[in-house]
Amino acid sequence: MRLTRALFALPLLSFVACLSTPPVHERALLNNELCVQHLAIPDLVKAEVYCDLGLEFSPTYADLWVNKGLIRLHQGNTSEAKDFFIKALRYNNEQAQAYQNLGFIYLQEKSYGKAHDNFQRALKVNPDYLEARYNLALTYMRMEKWSEAAKELRTILAVNPSIADAHHSLGTIHYSQGRFEEAAQEIGQATQLSPNVPDYWHDYGASLMELSRFSEAKDAFATCIQLDQKNPQCLNNLAIAQRKAALTDSAMKEMKDTQTAENTTPSLFLLATEYKDKGMVSEEEKTYKKCLRLDGKYAPCHFGLFQIYSEAQKTDAATIACKNFLKFGTAEEFPNETERCERFLAKDTF
Repeated sequence: MRLTRALFALPLLSFVACLSTPPVHERALLNNELCVQHLAIPDLVKAEVYCDLGLEFSPTYADLWVNKGLIRLHQGNTSEAKDFFIKALRYNNEQAQAYQNLGFIYLQEKSYGKAHDNFQRALKVNPDYLEARYNLALTYMRMEKWSEAAKELRTILAVNPSIADAHHSLGTIHYSQGRFEEAAQEIGQATQLSPNVPDYWHDYGASLMELSRFSEAKDAFATCIQLDQKNPQCLNNLAIAQRKAALTDSAMKEMKDTQTAENTTPSLFLLATEYKDKGMVSEEEKTYKKCLRLDGKYAPCHFGLFQIYSEAQKTDAATIACKNFLKFGTAEEFPNETERCERFLAKDTF
């Protein structure tokens, strides 16, 4: 199962005035704002009229040259856009948007070294420039420098955890490294933040398939198809997920019926571990509790609850489950579990 590997470069940051080499004529400032307004529509003809008029008043005003470059980018003329961004930097070597936009062009051209250098320069001017930082992360990903890319993405999410593209890209890195639980978590977050992106749902489904969570994967692929009815990857993977979900559901039903009918603590513990393997945490927890209602001294079920609560960072509940396990279990019978539980309690004490 492969991810789509769709990398979404954040849009070029545009239309924002920055400081330039003084003096800037007031009419140049006014025309730059009018240029920005028409770029946002976009009305490229009028935008260029205002930019050119502004340059008649202040021909070295870097922001106007940046906006001229953006007009060329909208027109698909990357060569001339590049010239305008370079000219902006000649007049103001701290024009962060020019560095970012140059880097964006080089990234599209697969000139990753040049892209990297320009994004780095943009961040040197403004470390809070999230578009440049995200595109730097994408550049690292294209260069297969995964740890460097992940570092930049985590920095972005520390500043703004609501950027879906950053969650998705971080998830694809985890997937490539075989860390499927973390991949599903990050890409799942991306689907919640931007639920209308088919590739997100495909990649979420692919991560869930690796975790054998076939029913959830089936739903993810189905959502992808609702958004893009002819998506070949989602159509193919939905069929696979449906078959595996049906087989799993049938096997789980048989297992559940058998173990429930037996109704012993070992059988319920075994059923809970099956739920754990399928990532069905809620059912796993319920089964451990049912096991303990049958026999409150059955240590393995206390340990199972401890694992669930500690992973969910429910410290109080984990502490109670851990103490109950140590009360009813022995180190001879459960050496590894006892050691883990004791470490948890020692850490919690401090």
